[in-house]
Amino acid sequence: MLIWVDMFTGYVIAKASASTTAQTIAESYEECVFRRFGASEVIRHDRERGFMADFFRSFNKILGQRQRATMAYRPQANGTAERMVQTTTRALKMYVQELDQRDWDEYAERLTFAINTPQDRIRGETPFYLVHGGMPDPHWRRLCR
Repeated sequence: MLIWVDMFTGYVIAKASASTTAQTIAESYEECVFRRFGASEVIRHDRERGFMADFFRSFNKILGQRQRATMAYRPQANGTAERMVQTTTRALKMYVQELDQRDWDEYAERLTFAINTPQDRIRGETPFYLVHGGMPDPHWRRLCR
């Protein structure tokens, strides 16, 4: 699972991926983040081999993004992202009923929506609101139109 967290808003984007090669990470970033929001100023990441590869460095250079790796064996250096990994993993475990269940990836986007819509105590708003400028319409409002 690849997880991106906007440090300013706390907005989370998750993408199920069996591979963590530099090319897969770059393609997933381009699909999930770049196409929606544009280039980031800085990408902070752990020392996963795919992030440290020359291919990913070149990818960031092309987009004009700086990249910063956290210190080795110090997950707290990227605490917000690590917390989201824990939260998403815990939430996925609630949906996955059997050990050999293969459709867990289908829940990733639904779970990130659930993570992005509650109000954040620190920011005073929901990450969804901070990114989109409003909250999604409740289901009942769409039915009444």
